[in-house]
Amino acid sequence: MDKALSDLLRISKAVGKDPALVQGGGGNTSVKTTDGKYMYIKASGTALKDMNERTGFRRLRLDKVLETVEDKRLAKLPAQTREPEIANRLLLACDGKMAGDIRPSIETPLHAVLGKYVIHLHPVAVLAFVCAKNGRVGIERIFKTADFTAVWVPYTESGIMLAKKITKLAENYRSRPGKKPVVFFLQKHGIFVSADTPKAALRLVRAVIKRCTAKLKFPKAVRTAKVNPAIIQEIKLSIRRAFYEATGQYNAIHYFYNDTIAAFCRNSNAGKMFESGTFSAGELAYADGPAVWVERPDSKKIAGQMFLRMKKYARPPSAFIVKGTGLFVTGERKHAETVREITEASFIVRINAVPMGGIVCLSKSERDFVNQGEAAPNRKNAASVSELQGRIAVVTGAGSGLGRSVALGLAKAGAMVALVDIDKKAAEEAAQQIRNAKYEIRNPNTIAVQCDVTNETSIDNAFAAVLDKWGGLDILVNAAGIAPPYGLIDMPADKWRKALDVNLSGYFLMAKAAAGILIKQGIDGSIINLSSKSGLEPSKNNTAYTTTKAGELAMARGWALELGEYGIRVNCVAAGNVFEGSKIWNPAYIRQCAKKYGIKPEQVIPYYVNKTSLKREIKGQDIADAVVFLCSDRARTITGQTLVADSGQVMVR
Repeated sequence: MDKALSDLLRISKAVGKDPALVQGGGGNTSVKTTDGKYMYIKASGTALKDMNERTGFRRLRLDKVLETVEDKRLAKLPAQTREPEIANRLLLACDGKMAGDIRPSIETPLHAVLGKYVIHLHPVAVLAFVCAKNGRVGIERIFKTADFTAVWVPYTESGIMLAKKITKLAENYRSRPGKKPVVFFLQKHGIFVSADTPKAALRLVRAVIKRCTAKLKFPKAVRTAKVNPAIIQEIKLSIRRAFYEATGQYNAIHYFYNDTIAAFCRNSNAGKMFESGTFSAGELAYADGPAVWVERPDSKKIAGQMFLRMKKYARPPSAFIVKGTGLFVTGERKHAETVREITEASFIVRINAVPMGGIVCLSKSERDFVNQGEAAPNRKNAASVSELQGRIAVVTGAGSGLGRSVALGLAKAGAMVALVDIDKKAAEEAAQQIRNAKYEIRNPNTIAVQCDVTNETSIDNAFAAVLDKWGGLDILVNAAGIAPPYGLIDMPADKWRKALDVNLSGYFLMAKAAAGILIKQGIDGSIINLSSKSGLEPSKNNTAYTTTKAGELAMARGWALELGEYGIRVNCVAAGNVFEGSKIWNPAYIRQCAKKYGIKPEQVIPYYVNKTSLKREIKGQDIADAVVFLCSDRARTITGQTLVADSGQVMVR
């Protein structure tokens, strides 16, 4: 490995693993080669701690980058024209290919004009000063006696404009012996350190943090009793509804609570601190601005707060601090962890900024630059959003057969899916199958939950696990079922009762629990009963299955009438014979069917396929597609209906 790259990875991991120095994917590092021809720099969108010898960095021709910095024409262009051109130039300056569209850091021009080893960070201890109105006075006082030169840099747009600004400031020191600037404090941003060796660069970082930390006050830990899980669930549902009302988007809600968060939740000035505005590009880009302070978790009031925030910051907030309860964050888990880090850092910054005149916020033009630029990693491409993106689904019987196929189909459509099955091992295997389908599914998000659908306590525990994981519910698919292959005279009474218990009571109990959550949440929802063509047209020697499948159709129609006023749609999918992966179509069942029709076991599947008008075998994906359609907005006016997916074996009359 090239020594410069080796040094880059070493200093990156040294600082990237410390949350006091780096929150989320912020910060960048660079190292120039000994011959001065090349520069290795962290790639945009990569966390410092995640870099390795194969990815997370780019090598650039230094002369090409400096040509861009020295181009006076660029500085005269408006940001919306200038920044894309610079991004393209930097890509052209890259030497060597990398998998994917990996771009060098937006701060590459600045790294190019500094020393051999450069570290750029957003440490909490530094942010408390550079984001305070009178922070410059504090910094100059603290570093007046330091054995290195530190320079204050007034706020400037990131990228080439910042590079030009620092170049000009550094020139003022060139005529002063021993006064070469090596630490730059960037207002509303963070710090840059520049050194001739990796050891010296890391030493400078430690020295800066030590001096700044010594002058700060940190909130005292407040140990409090754990919040009642039922209260947490109520608040999650309320915030999720507010987020939907304000944005029309579905999202997961995550809860965080520790001593630091508890201390801030009890701070009497907390609300005012967060109303002051966003103080850095990092807080806006990675956490969608400051957290929303919530006095009382009323969904309408929260939605109103969100509308105001969206008008100001051009993006919905991600974090909500509920007084006396904790921190709630929307989005995927990885994003939520990043927001938690940034919000906790924000607590400390805002508290310490008070005696320094308070927070100095980003202006509207500064916020616009962040929102429009490469530094906005959380913006989603609307065209890439999947049909059920952000929706939370529960599928019973998901360990095998149609349940597994439906769960996989929902995940492909973008839903977060809880795979519920009495067989935990089978559910885990199905969940792993979804995770392994990462090339078909963007960010697969699933959990396996053991549940007996005939037991109310087991059902309550299953839904509690879903709410704890994602904070809401949008879809229930009842797919768990059994099919004892007996005719009327031969049917054992216990087999009959078992079929009723699983296929009818199980559907009823799951729907009852789901409906309660959906009504409380208040953002519509969809319940699907996976029935069968046998529920429409009876099959011989299949008493229990035919009866229960017909009952599932009737239940769904009744529920559709009851739940319509809440916007909850209830429908059925009457599946034809699906053989792949089915526990029902096991060897014993196939032998029974062969005996019933007087054919050989190996002729059973072709026999059933030939009974359809399309002469086409039905696959699990076919049923999954039908379920996805009924759960989607394309079926927004469809409820109380039965969609028959059987290749034309049974015609609805």
